[in-house]
Amino acid sequence: MSQQKENHLYVQVVLPLALPGTFTYHVADELQQVVSVGQRVVVQFGKQKIYSALVWNITDVEVPSFTTKPIISIIDELPVITSAQMELWKWMADYYLCTIGEVMAAALPSALKLQSETKIQLHPDFKTDQVLADEREYIITEALQEKKQLSIAEVSRLLLLKQVMPVVKSLLGRNVIEIAEEMVEKYKPRYAAFVKLSNKANDEDFMREAMESMERRSPKQLDLLLFFMRMKQDEETELVSRTLLLKRSKLSAAVLQGLVKKEILEIVEIQTDRLSQTSFDEAIDPLPLNDAQEQCKKEISGSFLKEKVVLLHGVTSSGKTEIYIHLLKEAIDRGQQAVYLVPEIALTSQVITRLRKHFGNKLLVYHSRFSDNERVETWNKVLSHIPGSTDGQLIVGARSAIFLPVSNAGLIIVDEEHDNSYKQTDPSPRYHARDTAVWLGSTMKAPVLLGSATPSLESYYNALAGKYILTSLNSRYGEMIMPEVTLVDVKDAYKRKQMHSHFSGKLIEMMKQSLQNGEQVILFQNRRGFAPVLECRNCSWVPHCINCDVSLTLHKQKQEIRCHYCGYSTTPPSSCNACGSTDLRMKGFGTEKIEEELQLLMPGYRISRLDHDTARSKKSFHQIISDFDNGDIDVLVGTQMVTKGLDFKNVSLVGILNADQLLNYPDFRSHERAFQLMEQVSGRAGRKKVSGKVVIQTYNTKNIVLRYVMEHDFRGFYNHELIERSKFNYPPYFRLIECSIKHRDEAEAERAARLFAKELSEVFGKRVLGPTQPNVARIRNLYIRQILIKLERKLSVMEVKKKLQKAIDFYRKEPANRNVILNIDVDPY
Repeated sequence: MSQQKENHLYVQVVLPLALPGTFTYHVADELQQVVSVGQRVVVQFGKQKIYSALVWNITDVEVPSFTTKPIISIIDELPVITSAQMELWKWMADYYLCTIGEVMAAALPSALKLQSETKIQLHPDFKTDQVLADEREYIITEALQEKKQLSIAEVSRLLLLKQVMPVVKSLLGRNVIEIAEEMVEKYKPRYAAFVKLSNKANDEDFMREAMESMERRSPKQLDLLLFFMRMKQDEETELVSRTLLLKRSKLSAAVLQGLVKKEILEIVEIQTDRLSQTSFDEAIDPLPLNDAQEQCKKEISGSFLKEKVVLLHGVTSSGKTEIYIHLLKEAIDRGQQAVYLVPEIALTSQVITRLRKHFGNKLLVYHSRFSDNERVETWNKVLSHIPGSTDGQLIVGARSAIFLPVSNAGLIIVDEEHDNSYKQTDPSPRYHARDTAVWLGSTMKAPVLLGSATPSLESYYNALAGKYILTSLNSRYGEMIMPEVTLVDVKDAYKRKQMHSHFSGKLIEMMKQSLQNGEQVILFQNRRGFAPVLECRNCSWVPHCINCDVSLTLHKQKQEIRCHYCGYSTTPPSSCNACGSTDLRMKGFGTEKIEEELQLLMPGYRISRLDHDTARSKKSFHQIISDFDNGDIDVLVGTQMVTKGLDFKNVSLVGILNADQLLNYPDFRSHERAFQLMEQVSGRAGRKKVSGKVVIQTYNTKNIVLRYVMEHDFRGFYNHELIERSKFNYPPYFRLIECSIKHRDEAEAERAARLFAKELSEVFGKRVLGPTQPNVARIRNLYIRQILIKLERKLSVMEVKKKLQKAIDFYRKEPANRNVILNIDVDPY
């Protein structure tokens, strides 16, 4: 044991698992010179699992008196994360009360992680006549000759042994077997075929004879060779893409193969980029700013010098994006990197098209709908960025882009900073990308700009309190006036028989007027599907999800009823399961129903739908937006996807079909989110030449929030809402921590929740509320109880977290609680 300590270097590694702390392994002599912090290494964890872990620390100091395992191999030549990322991960683990392993699992692209059962295969250098140590090794190698790969569990069954890792390690050490490549390194580089002249082709006599021969016998080969020479000259390159050569010459692969056989041309495989293969025209300068924008930009730049976060509050269509572009260009011209966060993929389509014009190939895109390999290549480009180079300079992405290994940040922009898509709810870490960006900017000395037409109450409060600096754009670009908002009393319209299904007479009249004028319409209903509820008229039975406590939503087009929580679906019932009645009615309405009814109410017009059902793929959203922008769609029906920063030049009317659904949701943020959604979707109208109008249908026209939306009065709404928040101890005056307890047995969930609430109450007293049942008390067959902790802002965050962690650790020590899931959400909602 002492000999081991003297001879070995030790590494502390992080595993992508929800386990606290790091794990110590020793490094074999032959790997000591190449191991470094930030690399991925392959380690055995447990009896039959092998993971890729990150080296967190290296030490030659003696470790405690436990036997350490060796790292099996090193995956990377260079580190895959930076020291700045390590600091970020530590902060996130501390602040959001999770483990560094959970942060690692969220941060790294999945192709850089190994989290499945290990498989082995024969090493390429293995010879069948190779002498092996014993019968067990012969059994393993014979099995691998028949079956290319074996899992560790299969090896265990094969040898009838529980502990097989010593045998596996012995075979690995002697290069008899290797870890299956696709398990260690899921990322596969892309290779493309290129054509070049062979070395023989440099001989003039050889080429002259060859060309004379081809002229007589193989004229197509001569044509292809001459075409290749022209492409080579035009593109000033020694290598010509095989695909492009055959496509442009319109000759077959057999003709090219003939030239290869004659040793005139060679085909070589070269690693290429999966990212944008398009070449862009020369970048154009940003548009000149108007006086208001220029003044706003100067204020922002001045604030950056004070190393303060800036909140840009600009009304919809005020030209915030153009200011962003000017600021991004300045950062890039300084040779720095810039990060531009958008709430979700839906926004990136138009933004990227706009940014490409100004930044071309300097721009990288990163979000969850990219393939694993594309995400790895983006990661590597950002990681390998050298100050002053153009590669990986501008990153545009959704919340996960905050994890990219940026090392030379000159600007971080969080657009639509109020959007709740920046909040990760599951799995852990349950982080907020906006708050994470603010912390990252402060540690990297990078300016941070938050922008929104409807800022979150916390950000606006921080700006007025002096923590951030507030700058405003109060008028629309081009002096366009804010849209005129009309309220329609649905209750009164039904009495007067002026409702046509879910459309008021006023809305239909205004829609027809806009469409006759050649203008476009957006209809907003924040619920997808056809109808949220099917109900028996006889006994009021409603079909529910078998896994969750929610009714199933009817999707008529797919002929299914579906749960929007777990994804369970089944065919719609033809009769009531309780009483047998066939009289089932649909209650409520979603975007699919609106689309169908509009086809009947307004025949001849082109109507389309934008929600998560129609925009599932990477390209489908872009196609719908492009068609609407080009005028190929007259009416666009959508969920909140249509509210998020999209820019349409010909929309004159926006209809909000059910404001009450937004306003009456049981959540302390419901009024804030309702105001934001309605104001944002209203902002899609009248952005260019036509003046905009908005129709809001509601059963309660006296709701104070609607009055603020009508007047586009954010400051008035903010002041009103702050009074309510102050009365009931909600943010921004108090911090919230939500604890969720989940178990398959409802009684067990209740018991565990009461026990944990008691532990918390002993520490935090009356600040602890609950446990209570949430609105949906069972999801995926797990019963849920929630505990809410309200903490005064003046309390030390770190002290609170320490006390809470102590309570969590004490709770988890109880054997009865080991099968109970406990999730902690800091700053929920």
